[in-house]
Amino acid sequence: MHHSEGIHRVTLFTAHHKPLLEGDLRVITEYGLKSLPTRFPGLKVVSHVIYPNRVELLLDFQKLDEDVLRVVQSFKAEVKTLAKKKGFSEENLWQWNYEDEWVPSQSH
Repeated sequence: MHHSEGIHRVTLFTAHHKPLLEGDLRVITEYGLKSLPTRFPGLKVVSHVIYPNRVELLLDFQKLDEDVLRVVQSFKAEVKTLAKKKGFSEENLWQWNYEDEWVPSQSH
């Protein structure tokens, strides 16, 4: 497993692409995103969009020596744990895999 460099475009889908990220689950997902830089100092959430069936993120790993998989797993686990505390009863919230695309840095 290699450490990430630069900007990554990450897309996480809900299980079976169900429109689950609405209401309380949307709020919990938002909270999980906001707490990511606290759990991974140096990580920057450049942008994010929460759709009912997926979360699209632009993450900056330039100041973080961590891999994308670990960050994604941590985020998904936190959201699922908080969702269960709120009464979310379905077995799976997230699809196992995710899309990750490295975005080459552009010279400024």
